[in-house]
Order: sequence, then C-alpha cells, then structure tokens
Amino acid sequence: MFRKQMELPMTRHHRVIFILFLFCLFWVISGISFGDTIQDATVWINNGKEAFKNKDYVSAIAAYDQALLLDQFYTEGWKLRGDALLELQRYAEAADAYDRAIAIDKTNAELLGKKGRALFLLGNFQDAIDQYTRAVSLNPNLFQNQDGYGDVLTALNRFSEADYAYTNALKIQPVNNATWNKKGEVLAKMYRNKEAISAFNKSIEIYPESAEVWNSLGSVYFTMGNMQKALTAFEKAISLDESYIPQKYGDTLSRIAKDTQTGSNRISESNETPEEVKSFSFTLPPAIYILNYVMIIIGVTAIIVITVLGFVRRRTEKKEGKNQE
Repeated sequence: MFRKQMELPMTRHHRVIFILFLFCLFWVISGISFGDTIQDATVWINNGKEAFKNKDYVSAIAAYDQALLLDQFYTEGWKLRGDALLELQRYAEAADAYDRAIAIDKTNAELLGKKGRALFLLGNFQDAIDQYTRAVSLNPNLFQNQDGYGDVLTALNRFSEADYAYTNALKIQPVNNATWNKKGEVLAKMYRNKEAISAFNKSIEIYPESAEVWNSLGSVYFTMGNMQKALTAFEKAISLDESYIPQKYGDTLSRIAKDTQTGSNRISESNETPEEVKSFSFTLPPAIYILNYVMIIIGVTAIIVITVLGFVRRRTEKKEGKNQE
C-alpha cells in the first residue's frame, strides 16, 4: 500500500515533465518550420525582384504570389506585387495589392502614395487625393508622394496647390527635369508666363533632349506673342523627334508670314516716289466715279438742248402770230 502511494506522485511528476517536453519539442519544430517559411518566402521575393529587373513582370508576380502563399503578412511582398501590376497597367489590382500592404502597415507613407498613384491612373482623382494627402502628412519628405500629389491636384485644376506640391518635390530632388516641366505647365495655365519659361529652361538645362519640354516652351512664347522664339523652340522639338509636330507650329508660321507681309506693305507705303515718276504718274479715278461724271454731262447737255429747243419754239410761235395779224 505504501509502495503504491509512492508510485502515484512519481507518475504525475513524470507526466508533467513529459508534457513540458512535448511543448518544447513542438515549439522548436514550429520555430524551425516558421524560419524555413520566412526563408522560402524571401527566396521567392528575390526571384520576383530579379524578374522585375528584367521587365518580366508576369513572372515577377508569380514569384511574389508564391512568397505570399507562404507568408500572407509579408508587407514587402504585397508592395512589390503592386509595383509589378502597375507596370502592366493593371491599376485596380495594383491598388488592391497596396491596400493589403497598408492593412499590415497602416502608417507607411510610401504605401499610401503608391495606392494614390494607382487610383490616379485609374482616373479616381478624389480617392487618390485622399491617399496623397494622408501620405504627405505622414512623411512630407518623399519625392514620389509630393510629385504625385502635384499630378492629382493638376488633374483637379487646383493649379496653385499643384505648383506648391511640385516646388516641395523639387526641394527634395532638384534635378528632376520632368517635374520642372510639369511645374512650368501649371504656371503657364495660371498665365504666369515668365515663371513658366524659367521652369522650362531649368528642365532643358537638366535634359535638353526632350521634345515635349521644347514644345511647352514654344507654346508659352506663342501665347506671349513672341513668334520668333516660339518658332525656334518648335523647330528644336521637331529636330529631336521628327514625328513630333507641335500643335501650334503651323499657327506660328502663319503669324510670322502675316507679320512679314504687313511689314513689307508698311515699308512700301512709307517709301517716297521719285520726282520723275511723280511728274508722269496719273491715277485714274474708279470706274463708278467716271460713270457718274458721264451721267452728269449727259444730263446737263439734255437740259441745255431742251431749253434751246423751247426757246426756238416760242420764237417761232410769236413770228407766226404776227404774220397772221
């Protein structure tokens, strides 16, 4: 009896130890499995990055999907998937992918900006502006967010705010020629032409081979009435891209030709005629005036003839009366 009582506590003790052993074993196995899962997911992510680098976006998405099957809370995997979808112009799917990443990391300004970009490309400007507003408030020092914010504001015709956003973007990345061009276009829409020209020239200084920027510069000069500078800018755009014919190029040529013709007429009118030409020159009056003169002469002649005939008739009648007496 005493022996049985001794065995019972020992058995319970062994059971506790055995349970603790199983728990530790499960924890170790789970840790190893979880580590392998993370490692495998990372391998798939790296494969996707390599495919993306080679512009094989479909393969990149397939690799990212494998990674996300292993770890659905892999924030970078969702972000990279969205980037690849964006390149394929599958904007709605890209927005969904960024949304999944944001659900995991709600205060990530980069993710919010990327979702805003996808919504902007979908034409959903109001939702895009909401995303960018939040992104910029979280981190105002990301170039792509300030630049994208300016794009959406421009699409909404909020030009003054767009100019402010582009200015902030250029403070972060001052050598971005595309943003200088967009800033110039916004300034031109507000008729701040001198500032617009300055912005376009800055863009050209950074990258002088852009036909688009030369065209934008020419358009501002055209608006200002400086046809020669507009023509120079348009011809530069055409020289950079022969298939690129600026919209106002033909109008500029017409205006220059018209101005040239007007100038020639003024010069001709201002020149004096030499004396020898003046002495022999005779300008006939217009035909209508000649006709009027002829009609007047005929009328006067008719009156004179009628008057004379009447006078002669009266004299004749008087003579005949005297004879009868």
